[in-house]
Amino acid sequence: MSGSELAGSLPVFVESPGATLATSKGLSSLRQKQLLLNRLARPGQVHVYSAECNAGERLRVQTYVPVLAMGGAVMPACAVIAQSLPYSADVQKLPVELPAGYSAVVAPPPGRLGAPFRDLLTQVQYYPGPLIDTRTLVSGRCYIVIWSPSNQMGKYVLQVGNSWSWRWRYWLQLPRFWWQIRGWFGYSRAAAYGACAALGMVGLLVWQLWRRRRRSS
Repeated sequence: MSGSELAGSLPVFVESPGATLATSKGLSSLRQKQLLLNRLARPGQVHVYSAECNAGERLRVQTYVPVLAMGGAVMPACAVIAQSLPYSADVQKLPVELPAGYSAVVAPPPGRLGAPFRDLLTQVQYYPGPLIDTRTLVSGRCYIVIWSPSNQMGKYVLQVGNSWSWRWRYWLQLPRFWWQIRGWFGYSRAAAYGACAALGMVGLLVWQLWRRRRRSS
């Protein structure tokens, strides 16, 4: 997996998503690439996210485990729930009740983790988790469920969507995203201080040269 896999994903730091379909945390869309950063804070905790989907819309969801120096990460199970999915699998493993007329695809955590990759922007390393890539057959509310079958706790990353953000506002915020993500994972942000100091020195040098040139003229 390449380091550009997470590029174009809008980071979202989610607070207190619901544990049931009725109390799910609403997302603006499941089309745009988003990176949901959250933590299973206690054994048996369930996180449920949801969004309105159109008939035929692609549902792409993948989990990632951040590589943390002090530990504290988890590879959770993931499931997509919607009305009339093309196929349904492992429904009995769901930690929530499946409503009538709904289908589910469950991706349990892998027995072994593969090779990690390094994100190009933040330089954070991740282990890729299971991928669910399906489509809705009818319009309606779609749900994403996250939990740990072994009752583990820790931070996780969930990427949803498949459409890149080409808005200039997103790309202008890349430095802020770098700062937020590295800070949330406990990574060093010393490079930012070094960059600011370097920019300050360059600015000071330019200002001094401008003053000298103005005096000489």
